[in-house]
Amino acid sequence: MNLIVAADRNWGIGKNNQLLYHIYPDMQFFMKKTKGGSVIMGRKTLESLPGGMPLKNRVNIILTRNPDSIVRPPDIKEGGLLICKDLDELARIITQREMDTDHIWVIGGAEIYSLLLPYCREAYVTRVLAADEEADCRMENLDRTNGWALIETGDIQEWEGISYRYDRYINAKTKVLNNF
Repeated sequence: MNLIVAADRNWGIGKNNQLLYHIYPDMQFFMKKTKGGSVIMGRKTLESLPGGMPLKNRVNIILTRNPDSIVRPPDIKEGGLLICKDLDELARIITQREMDTDHIWVIGGAEIYSLLLPYCREAYVTRVLAADEEADCRMENLDRTNGWALIETGDIQEWEGISYRYDRYINAKTKVLNNF
């Protein structure tokens, strides 16, 4: 599985259960990478999506300690929203559904990133070249995380006054989650 995130210079990713930055080209990048695959997120990330609705054209897997708190929208087609309470259940879902792990994306929030980081092979990080000191949600600093290495640094781009680039990291110490 892989991880995809937008993080600022201090690895801040959110504030008040919302993204720190809304960069349209990054949203397009996210859509292109994840469309047709599966996304793993926590309950708060699901709630932060427009209307609290799962992402279209993806299998949405919600990892939460309280599965009963998730309201299943009536118009979500079968299999479009899966809820699991722990890593064992997540591994069972991935194995039973024979999901292609190259197209499974961890999309947040901070607790889910931290929990699944050891099992991710690659991380696609949109690095916002600014720092929001009020960020209340941070991603682990991959530059200082054992086993992770920056292998690709994109060109600096700008959108509506926000400078950013696309970086790619690999995990040399990827763990196996219950044989998947």
